Amino acid sequence: MSQPPLESTVRRGCDGTCTSNVPSDVRVEIEFAIQDAWRLCEQITREEARNFYYGLRLLPRAERSALYVVYAWMRVLDDIADNDGLTEAERRELLTWFEQGTRKAFSCEWYQGAAQTLKERGAFSREDSVFLALAQEVVLRRLTIDDFLAAIEGQRMDLAPRTFSNFSETELYCDRVASTVGRICLDVWGVRDGIDMNRARNLSTARGIAFQLTNILRDIREDAGRGRCYLPADELAKHGLTVDALLAWQDDVRCTAFMREQCARVARCFDESAALEQLVSVKAVPTLAAMSVIYRRILEKIARDPKRAIAKRVSLSAFEKVTIGLRARFGLLSPAGGGRA
Repeated sequence: MSQPPLESTVRRGCDGTCTSNVPSDVRVEIEFAIQDAWRLCEQITREEARNFYYGLRLLPRAERSALYVVYAWMRVLDDIADNDGLTEAERRELLTWFEQGTRKAFSCEWYQGAAQTLKERGAFSREDSVFLALAQEVVLRRLTIDDFLAAIEGQRMDLAPRTFSNFSETELYCDRVASTVGRICLDVWGVRDGIDMNRARNLSTARGIAFQLTNILRDIREDAGRGRCYLPADELAKHGLTVDALLAWQDDVRCTAFMREQCARVARCFDESAALEQLVSVKAVPTLAAMSVIYRRILEKIARDPKRAIAKRVSLSAFEKVTIGLRARFGLLSPAGGGRA
């Protein structure tokens, strides 16, 4: 993947004052490290993004590169929170470190920090490289930090086994771990002329919640194995269920009713955000449409056979994803609210 020419990187990512007192040979090393960092972010996205990568391939190069960086940042964050080899205290400490690194990426401190890293270690770690790439996109895209910090808070919610007592708690979690990504994407994409950005952000929030609720319904068994349940406990109880009873599918009528009720809520989130494709920048529509149809198809599979979805993780084949991507490129997908390509 080609990137902006070397002479444009640091000058666009820093006002010049932060490069003072840094030797010229170190500045050159940082320039090349930035190029390597962008390539690393694409590699991370290609290897680990699954549904996300197929959608991003439909974006123009500059926007695609920016969202590779966003995904890589999110991947590093997730890896910290999900590292079962560390204690809760160790992961909490690492998240504090990660937050500090993120804050530096949104300030001019990133450059002096990069120079110090080279002085002390002679090379950049995977995490350092992601912060380097993020520091560039902060300036190139005029990103703001609020949603990045909210995403970190979402991962703090995952540090210890927990259940959510009601949907309000589930919704807050979904906003922090998924809608934050949608709003960051919207900041990268932009909206069409004359569109109210606040309305677009509200619809993007709803779409992100739909995506994450789909993930939750797809991953119930996997999450339970990690001591987590994101399903609202009061709604399980209303059907006379616990998550263990659901996983064992102890009562077909009750379990089916609960799962279809959950699927119907997610479908409403998709429907309520159906106008989003008409608000975002035209160049972003194929990506948004492809990702939305992929998730909607997963939801439909769960709703059609919830018992099977509990037993085995629902997914789409690579062929299905590629087909959706091609149809999106040529404008042949129905809106997300419609549910089908």
